[in-house]
This record gives sequence, structure tokens and C-alpha cells, in this order.
Amino acid sequence: MSVAEERRAAATRDAAARLQAARSGVGPGARSSNPRRPSPGGTSGGSWSGSAGGRRDDPRDTANVGDLRLGLAAFLLLATGGLGFGRVLDALDWWFVTNLVIAIVLATAILLRRTRLPAVFVWLGTGVAWLLTITLFFASETAIIGIVPTPTTLGAFERLRDAGFQTFHDGSAPLDTDAGVVFVMAAGGGLVALVIAWLVLGRHAPVLAAVLVFAVYAGPTVAVSFPLDPWVFAFVALSFLWLLREDVRRRELLRALASARAAGDGRGAGPSAMTGVGRFGGLGPAVLVSAVAVVVALLTPAVLPDLAVRDVTAGARGSGPFVNGINPLISLGQSLRRPANTTALEYTTTADEPPYLKVTDLNEFTGTVWGPDNSGYNDGNTLDAFPAPAGLSEAIPVETFETTVTVDSLSSPWLPLPYPTQKVDGLRGDWRFEAAGLTAMAERGSTRGQTYTATSTAILPTAQQMRDVPPVADPASAAPYLELPDDLPQIIRDTAADVTATASTDYDRAIALQRYFRSTFEYSESAPVEEGFDGSGAEVIATFLERKAGYCIHFSSAMAVMSRVLGIPARIAIGYLPGTTIDNTPANRDTYIVTSDQLHAWPELYFEGVGWVPFEPTASRGVVTQFSDASTATPGSGSVSPDSRPAPTAASTPTPTADALGGPTSTQSGGAFTAALVPLAILLGVLVLLATPSIARGLRRAAGRRRALAEGTSAGWAWAEFLDTARDLGFPVTSAESPRGFASRLRGQFRIESPAVDRLVAAVERESYAPSTGGAASAGSVDAALADAKAALRSASQPLERALAAVLPRSLVLRRNQRVDWRPPAAS
Repeated sequence: MSVAEERRAAATRDAAARLQAARSGVGPGARSSNPRRPSPGGTSGGSWSGSAGGRRDDPRDTANVGDLRLGLAAFLLLATGGLGFGRVLDALDWWFVTNLVIAIVLATAILLRRTRLPAVFVWLGTGVAWLLTITLFFASETAIIGIVPTPTTLGAFERLRDAGFQTFHDGSAPLDTDAGVVFVMAAGGGLVALVIAWLVLGRHAPVLAAVLVFAVYAGPTVAVSFPLDPWVFAFVALSFLWLLREDVRRRELLRALASARAAGDGRGAGPSAMTGVGRFGGLGPAVLVSAVAVVVALLTPAVLPDLAVRDVTAGARGSGPFVNGINPLISLGQSLRRPANTTALEYTTTADEPPYLKVTDLNEFTGTVWGPDNSGYNDGNTLDAFPAPAGLSEAIPVETFETTVTVDSLSSPWLPLPYPTQKVDGLRGDWRFEAAGLTAMAERGSTRGQTYTATSTAILPTAQQMRDVPPVADPASAAPYLELPDDLPQIIRDTAADVTATASTDYDRAIALQRYFRSTFEYSESAPVEEGFDGSGAEVIATFLERKAGYCIHFSSAMAVMSRVLGIPARIAIGYLPGTTIDNTPANRDTYIVTSDQLHAWPELYFEGVGWVPFEPTASRGVVTQFSDASTATPGSGSVSPDSRPAPTAASTPTPTADALGGPTSTQSGGAFTAALVPLAILLGVLVLLATPSIARGLRRAAGRRRALAEGTSAGWAWAEFLDTARDLGFPVTSAESPRGFASRLRGQFRIESPAVDRLVAAVERESYAPSTGGAASAGSVDAALADAKAALRSASQPLERALAAVLPRSLVLRRNQRVDWRPPAAS
């Protein structure tokens, strides 16, 4: 042997010895404590049996070489990559919870791979571990023994998910980390960890895993365009480098093991097996790929546009139901149809009637989409002094009132305010007002957890003053509020003309439109979706006028467009209905609760000398705008007429009923008994589900034995059952081996010396080759040999493998070798 060949062989033996030492926890020269299991070359792949001093030369162990180190590298990559959300979310409590879930998912995948389960069971079991973990962390009170989920648990998950998505949807960075946000981050992080584990451990694709993690890291950073944190990015890049290095190391060890097995003591190991072996062998490619990734990621922020510095005229600031990323009114409709109803805010007011709380205005109408014009949110527009409302003259009487708002679940960059507001006190953060609509928006932050007081004006014109308004003084400024598409459906123009045919002033025309919608249309949140005309575009409005059913989106957009047809400047306001009183006690008479389903849209029409006046065309909703000749009420903010909406009532809390003696009714007793049976029924169902694979295995075994006895092939069935048992216990079975060859491999590789195996082999050979000579074994002797052979397999396996064989028999999913007749095909 040449010097070079000797060095390669020595390197192969060293690599195999390092692997044995790493997996068994002893030195390279240590020997197995099992006298039946010598350990040539230390080929343990880290199975539990190897760590227990068992078959460290078991070839089944090499499938999970390096899993622990790869899992640690993947965990560090996920933990550092998750810090990309660090500036989007307000605190780091979500990060610790998410990383705990990630650690449990990765650890489960590593442990299940050590059991040598089929891949489908490994990843299914890891998914189950993820589900049990989030159940324990977020909904243990709804689960059996605090960890096994129930239908109630799934409902709790859905509510948490919706709350978290709503916070992301409505708020702006940095978001408050409420329970919903933590759930979304932890559950989502666990699912990402499951995919990463599959890519890194199962598919040997660490680069794809790193691409996924980099996307998770870069997504929030690009979305809000925070400056790149070089320290966090460096940690992510180093974690990626370590993951690549561990994957290269695993490949080196596997090649060394293959060479060691092929060469016995190392002689004859080919050069291909030694590629990259050594302390730094293979590190070059990992460094090269990582360097390219680092350079690309550092250059990407410089190439991409700054998404935080947006064209505010596009209305793209923030992310909520009030932006025009697609159509804000569609988002409003989705919010109204959301089944979960939460308290958005509470407020007290000194106004005579509870006001509408406006959030933003939509004035740009393209024919398909209404959008806001946010160009007026300038740096100098602080909320300590709003400008006077547009178009209001001194001849119109006004009253001042205060509204103190406490925000509950609402998380939005837009501030709910009565219109028009003079100033706002008590806000945290950096806020700006928009001059045209007198709305307020946060530069950074949200409404979540805010308490503030708005000083506002109630505009109180009389009906005659509304009829006497002069023409618009500045037609150029009114032009944007009169724009209409050229292809406006004719039904809109015709309906506007017909409804207002007898009206002589703009005010009377507006009142006629309002009355028309409220008296002849039906409020429905489902009809537009079911019949395919949801939205606010011109074609949708035309269909709405034909169907005469819709919700506030359709009513407000239809009246605004028809007002523009009549020459009245119009826009759409989005905000909240006045809400409901808590109770009628003197202390709480002026305290109102506004819920998420009271999100609303209404039109505002401009009248010179009065300004923007809200109207309420939505049938059975809101407060009708109507002025009298001696009006002292607030239009749209509490001006109640006989046509007003029915007063809403707060949801009542169900109370238990009692019989005449004061005890619970029989209905309650029955309900309690039924409720007690539900967990027991669920537990029984879980146990039956866990026992199903074992039951199926037993039924198949019994059916096969009956068929073999009827056909006189008991030895052939016994051998097939012996192979299935070997599969269940994790022993590799190949269809290319004869019974004698498989028995020989059991003795050579696994040191299973059992006369029962030899008797079973002899029986199947006699049955296959000489059934006519009377050499076929009796069913009783075959059963005895099978029982002893299976016992030998079990004694050579570890307790964990035996337990898994009983609960999750692999032979149910692995391909079985059905051929038991080992004779060569007969000559033709």
C-alpha cells in the first residue's frame, strides 16, 4: 500500500472513530457493552440503541448522523431570523415564547428520527407535538388534561388567530404584543420550524431552509423599511454559515462510514470517499456560499425602494381596513362579516347626542375603487390646534363638546374623532392631522391602549340655511369631489334624476336621496357576496340599484356618486356608529361602547357656508340627518328624526334560571351532565385512535393466518409475518434477499443467534421447494418457530422500538414482500 493510500485509510478510520465517540459518549477505542454487538468502525448514527450501549454498528443508525448539531444550528438560525420582527412588534415576550415552541418542534423531530420510524410518522409526530405545545401554551383550559386539544380548543385558536391578524392588519409598527399576536408568532414559528426541520434533516437542503428564514427575517424589515440592524444581520449570517458547515460535516461522516464499511479495516477505501475529510475539508464551499448570501442581503436594501417613505397621495400609509391597497370598502365589508365581535373602544361625551367617530375620508373615485387622499398629513400638523372646517361661515350656529375615548381592541394608525375636531389631548406618539377631512393619523404607533380627549364642534344650521347656501366659491377646489368616470352606467344617472325630480335645492335633493335609500332598500351583509356585486365600483352600484339590497358600503357609495351626478360635491367617510350606552344609570348615562361590527361608511356632502355635512342613507342603520327651521341638533351626530335607526341595545349576559324552590332547573342539570361526558368521550376517542394501527395490524395478521391454513401455506405466511415483525422493530428488510440470506444477515449484522429462525427458514424452504415429498411442516411447529423467532427479534431491540412497534407498526405503511416461493421460475 502506498503512503497516500495509507493516509486515506487512516483518515477514514479516524472519521469513523470520531463519529462513534460523538454518538456513544466514549473514546474512539471504547467497545460495546453488549458482548453480542461488536462495534467495528463505530458506525452508530446516534440511535437510542447505540447510546444505550447496544448495536453501535447497526447500519440503521447512520440515517440520523449529525441531527443534534444540525438541529442546534437550525434553531439558532430561526431564533436570529425571528428578530426581523423585533422592530415591528413592541416587546420581546413573543420572541421567547416562539423560540420555546421552535425548540420543542426541532427536538421532537430529532428524537423521532432516532426511533427509525418511517418518514411519514416522523413528520406527522412532529406536527402533533406542535399542536400539543400550542394547546398547552395558549388554550390549556379548553383541553383534556391541559394538553390534548378539543373542538373548543380549535375555536380558541381561531379567535386568537383572528385577533392577531386584526392587530397586524389594522395597526402600524411597533404593534402591541397582545395574546393574539403572540399566538400568531408562536404558532407560525412552530410551523416554519417544522418545514425547516424537514428541509435540513429530511431533505438535506440547508440552503432552501436558509432562504425561507431569510425571507422571514427580511419581510417585516422591508415592509416597514426600518434601517438594517447590522448586528442582527450578522448573527443571522453566522447562523447560516454554521448550518452549512454542519451539513457538510454530516456528508463527510457519511462518506467515511460508507468507505469504512466497504474497506473493512480501512484498506481499499477509495479517494471518492475521502473528499472533504479533515478538520477544514469542505469549509470552503460553505464560506463561499455564505459570503455571497451576505453580500446580496447587504446590497438588497440599497436597491429596493424605501417602502416606508411612500407617496402619501396613494393612501398606502399603514395597513388597515382604511387604506386603498385594494379597495378599503371591501376590507370594511369583510370586517362587518367577521363572526367574532369585540369591543373596539368606549367613550364619554358632553354632546346632546352621541357622535359618529370618523377615521378617514375616501374622495378619489376611479369608477372601480374609492381611495383616500392623504396628502394633507404634513409634519407641522400637530393635534393641539386643528384648522377651522372647510366652508363654514360665521352665520351658522355651533356648539362645542368634548369626547373622551378609551381604545380597547382597535389597533389602527387612524384616530376615531368626531367631525369637526378642534384639538386632541392625551395621545401618546407622533400624530398629524389632515386638513381637508380633519382626520388624524400616526406617523408611528397606533390607537391600541390610547386614552384621549377630543374637543369638537357641533354644526347646527337650520333647514332654511341649508336651502339658501350659495354656489361653491372655489370651483377648482370642489372639482375633485365631482369627478366621475366617463362610462358611468346610465341607471345611476337616471335614478338620481328620477328620485330628485321634485326637489329644487341641493339640500332637498340630498334629503330625497337619503329618504329613497332608507325607505325602499334592504340592509343585507350577505346578499352582495352571494349575488356577486360586493364592492363600491360603478358597475356594483348599478347592480345594487337593481337588487335594492346591500350594506353601508353600497348605500354610501351609491349616494355619493349620485350626488356628484347632481353637481353636489361628495365623499365617503369611514368610521364608527355612535355605539350603545352601558346602562341608564346617572353615572354611566353618557358612556358608550362601540363594537367592531359598528364599523360604518356614510356619505358627506359639501354645502358652501356650512361645510361638509354627513348623511345616513343606510337602511335601518345610523342616525338620519334632517334639519328643522329652528334646528339645535347636530346633523349626522345625533340629529334624530322619526326615521332614525332603532336604538341598539347592549348584549345581555345570560343568567341561569331556577325553579320555584330556588334550585337549578332540570335543563341545567342535564346540560352539566352532558358537559361532564364530553371530555370522557373525547378521551375515549383519542384512545381508540391511538389503538387503531395496532388493531389493524392484528386483524391483518389473523386474516393472513386463516388464509394460509386454508391454502396449506402456513410456512410461507409465517415467514411473511416474521418479515413484518422485523419491519415493525426497525430492522431493514429487502425483497432481494432469500429467507436464508436474511437469516444470515441477522446473524452477521445484528448478532441474532436463534435456532427458531433457522427452523423457520427450513420450514419455508421445504414448503417452497418440496411440498409434494411430505416435507411441509405442521402448522403447530411453524407457529412455535415463529413465536420463538419473533421473541429473538424483540430481545435484540430496545424498549422504545418495541413500544413503537406495538403502537405504530411500520409494516402497515412500508412495502411488504409478498413473495414467499423462492424457487426459480420453471423452464418453458
